[in-house]
Amino acid sequence: MDPTELTRLGFNRTEAAIYLVLLELGQAQAGLISKRSQVNRTTTYDAIERLLDKGLVTYTVQANKKIFRPAVPSKILENLREQEKLTRELLPKLDSLFKDSKEKEESEIYKGRRGIKSIMQDILRCKEYVAFGSSGRFLEIMKHDFLAFQVRKRELKIRSRIILDESSRGSESVEKGYASFRFIPEAYSAPTTTFVYGGRTAIIVWGETPIATVIRSEEVAESYRNYFKLLWKIAEP
Repeated sequence: MDPTELTRLGFNRTEAAIYLVLLELGQAQAGLISKRSQVNRTTTYDAIERLLDKGLVTYTVQANKKIFRPAVPSKILENLREQEKLTRELLPKLDSLFKDSKEKEESEIYKGRRGIKSIMQDILRCKEYVAFGSSGRFLEIMKHDFLAFQVRKRELKIRSRIILDESSRGSESVEKGYASFRFIPEAYSAPTTTFVYGGRTAIIVWGETPIATVIRSEEVAESYRNYFKLLWKIAEP
């Protein structure tokens, strides 16, 4: 099993490697764990200490030597449930702090596909949105996330109007997109895509690693909506 898979459950890579080695061995001293996991001894001890704190490793002392054993894997689920319970208890306080600071925030930067997915999830909370800009890059970079976004929009009956350049007419993005489309000449195409939803405006630059700026302002959003309305009037169906 690849240790990277366990990082999705809160392990760092070293902890994951050591835990998997212990599962294979059943029990072992730190020296053997270090050798089998190919992690230096000092780092191995530090990782074992963290796993002990999480209850994922136990030990006994035999002949003045510590013998480490892995806890049953279902302990991972138990820990996650405890974290979920604690999170639910703390969320009201966190939400309160968030609301207090919300008005002070004007813009946020999102980077990479995961960041863009966060924006997509935010858009899905709105009943409608408008977008204009770069043609085809959304699907090209986000791939199956783009398709899942379209499916979810359809399920939630989210209305969207999108302006692309003429090169996108008949493209896969248009064919699979759940939206009303209009088109403008290629000369007016841009390397970015602008989404306007609720009181937010997201401007995404579709590079190898996409990066987006989300502006949280009703005034800015309304300004971009007015610009969109102007483009929509002159765009071709």
